[in-house]
Amino acid sequence: MTGLPRSPLPILAALLLLAIACRPPGALEAAAQAAQAPVPQSPPPDDVIGRVRGTLTPEQRVGQLLMVGLRSGADDAEAAQTHAAITSAHAGNVVLYGSGWDSSALVAATTRALQQRARDANAGVGLFISGNQEGGQQGAFQAFYGEGFSPMPSAIAQAQGDPARLQEQARVWGVELRDAGVNLNLAPVLDVVPPGTAATNAPIGYWGREYGFTPEDVMAYGVAFARGMRAAPVAVSVKHFPGLGRVRGNTDFTAEGIVDDQFSGADDPYLQPYRAAIQDGVELVMVSLAVYPRVDSRQAVFSPVIMRDILRQQLGFRNVVISDDVGAAVAVADRPPAQRALDFFRAGGDLLLTVRASDAAPMTQALLREMAADAAFRADLDASLERVLRLKAALGLLPAAP
Repeated sequence: MTGLPRSPLPILAALLLLAIACRPPGALEAAAQAAQAPVPQSPPPDDVIGRVRGTLTPEQRVGQLLMVGLRSGADDAEAAQTHAAITSAHAGNVVLYGSGWDSSALVAATTRALQQRARDANAGVGLFISGNQEGGQQGAFQAFYGEGFSPMPSAIAQAQGDPARLQEQARVWGVELRDAGVNLNLAPVLDVVPPGTAATNAPIGYWGREYGFTPEDVMAYGVAFARGMRAAPVAVSVKHFPGLGRVRGNTDFTAEGIVDDQFSGADDPYLQPYRAAIQDGVELVMVSLAVYPRVDSRQAVFSPVIMRDILRQQLGFRNVVISDDVGAAVAVADRPPAQRALDFFRAGGDLLLTVRASDAAPMTQALLREMAADAAFRADLDASLERVLRLKAALGLLPAAP
């Protein structure tokens, strides 16, 4: 999720230069050494996953692969759509978005209610509850702010000093999320913005969301941020694979200029931060809505070349592949919600994010029909379900054995 605000505020170039100038010698080497000791995770026994999977109906299984939105300040009718997506379409995951999540008490009350609703609807399985907690503008790139949440500087400002310091800061920020009931952070951004192009890079550079202007910088500070969050523990989704740093348009608002015609595939140097994060064990990778024509004419979120060949096979990612938001994004408005779901899962995705809760019902019905008609498709979704349930087990979101 790009999380971009509707009213732009410029990023001061002087702050960007200051952030880079303040980095001490040896900072990148320190981060590289830290990344050699991944956060340990004990995989759940297969019988636990099998037991839970066996309690789920087909509708509940498909629902575990969908993430729907709940906007801050939603009126009763809008909130009812999210509640219906959970109770009727069995959506198993929620993203909190909007600019009004302004206290830990508000967020905690919301997450408790959502978790109870989901456990009642989905055989005791809890939700991934997520948001964009990157840092920077409150309500946009810091989704959760106010009492109970520390102010977080933008990524470019975080990327100064010792990466180990950022790792500890991120751990504290992660504990704040965890205490409010948010168990998945849709961050950090690992996109590399080429030097001198930030002002014209609408989704990332313009807002200072990058951790630097070289793969080495982004790897050092981005991995440190991810490690800190995971130590809280809060799961992270690195984004926006394979990168939005070289595009001009923002996929939330336009279908124009969302092309990276330099991306060359698994050997592209701008994938270095993603390689490092994957080796470090990150739980999710978010795939972008941009197009990378040197490897595929399709948008990354609908591309088996990007997801199956490059991310899975060549980079060796074995955990959950999540989409960027396909609900409100202009970049995918040319196809109906059901088609977005079919195309994403056919291409190799695991978890589909749509902030429009009303999308859940048509998406679910389309997926159920395709599963009944295509055994290979059904097997792919079963594999996605297993990956999702394994991560939920690690986060304590599966019901205890009877």
